[in-house]
Amino acid sequence: MIVLSQFFRRFRRLQWKLTLYYILTTIIVMLLLEMIVVLGFYGFINYNTNRMLASQVGTVAQNISTSFSGPFINRDKLHQALNDWPLEMGTEFQGYSAVVDPDGQLISEAGGQIRGDKLGLELPVEVREHIRTALALDPSAAEMITTYTYKEKSAIYIVAPIANKRAIRGAMVVKAEHLRFSTQNFHDFMPKAFQFFGISLLGFFIGAAIVGLVFGIITSRILVRRTQRILNAAIRWSQGDFTTRISDPSDDELGQLVNRLNQMANQLKQLLRTRQDLATMEERNRLARELHDSIKQQIFAVSIWINTGKTLIGHDEDSARSHLAEAEKLISDTQRELNALIRELRPVAMEGKSLSRALEDYVDAWQRQSGILADLKIHGEQLASPAIEDAFFRIAQEALSNVARHSQATTVNLRLECGDRVMLSIRDNGCGFDIRDLARHGIGIASMRERIQDLGGDMDIRSEIGSGTTVTISCIQTEG
Repeated sequence: MIVLSQFFRRFRRLQWKLTLYYILTTIIVMLLLEMIVVLGFYGFINYNTNRMLASQVGTVAQNISTSFSGPFINRDKLHQALNDWPLEMGTEFQGYSAVVDPDGQLISEAGGQIRGDKLGLELPVEVREHIRTALALDPSAAEMITTYTYKEKSAIYIVAPIANKRAIRGAMVVKAEHLRFSTQNFHDFMPKAFQFFGISLLGFFIGAAIVGLVFGIITSRILVRRTQRILNAAIRWSQGDFTTRISDPSDDELGQLVNRLNQMANQLKQLLRTRQDLATMEERNRLARELHDSIKQQIFAVSIWINTGKTLIGHDEDSARSHLAEAEKLISDTQRELNALIRELRPVAMEGKSLSRALEDYVDAWQRQSGILADLKIHGEQLASPAIEDAFFRIAQEALSNVARHSQATTVNLRLECGDRVMLSIRDNGCGFDIRDLARHGIGIASMRERIQDLGGDMDIRSEIGSGTTVTISCIQTEG
């Protein structure tokens, strides 16, 4: 069973499918040709059977002319000749043999199907016309074997003139049905013919299989190679390498498909470059906003504290030291802000890590930096796609950054669920805000919403003044 399974598994490949189709097509064509040959053979046999019977009747008509001597007719000899000729010629049939005189009157018959002289009444019109034609021949022409044949349904009528050198003495009429030749090797010919066609049919099968196999392998191999180049390029494209191009100079349908795919790769490459440029611009704008909203303001505050402390030196030492201490504290906060921005900008944050592991490391570093207690709970071990992991990690960074800057929270609870649906919840115990006034909170939340919507997911924000904020994002994993 295993061997058979491995054998039939080959036919799942395109090359062997095409080879099988070629073999079957060749066999069908060969069978049709064989049928045409057989039908032609039977037609030839049938045609030659009628001609053979006509030749025999013509010969018998010449031989029985000896039964006519002057005005006399040896009827006994004539009747005996009509009875004996089928056996002597090796011919079997159902019907009769008869002889008519020049006036069309029945002289003798053999076969027992005619009573009296009613032969003319039983004959078709065409046969009677043939009899008149035979009786009207010139004696010199009638000495040659001359016959007239007419076929009606399953019966065949043969008319031959009976003549000597001086005159037409009559005509021989033969009606035959179910004709069969038992001598002259014809009876043995049919089995040999069937044997021949049986052997030829077997040869056709073997020849068709060999021709189909060779032709199929050669043709399908070329096609499979071309298809394999397309498959290899598609794999490289799926990995993000759009510099790969398919080489196929053919102008057929497959070559046209290759040209379209190469054009598509160029367009995708340009699209990715445009998206990268947009992403870079967006990240620069975000960094500019972060520097403007936090670092710039803190540095401005530091400069105020230092300038004020300088004016108090020599007048109020305690106040000068207090101002310088505040400046030192602001400098420390600024360093933490810069470290946070640098960590967010590092592209290796997710490198070699799953989403859960990356969040664990980030949350641990974030709580040490911010001084806010963070608790992360993870449920499920299913891996998420790279696009989902990157988006969820960036959203978590933005959400925790908002907590550190605006919420005045002391604890943050994070919950990550990784299954067929990926869900991340971030809840703080901070001051909260009016959800109806969400638009004025800058583009950080808008950016978070855009990231999750690009994945076809959802984001839910719930907050009340004095009751903290909960951000929940979720997305269904798909193969795409």
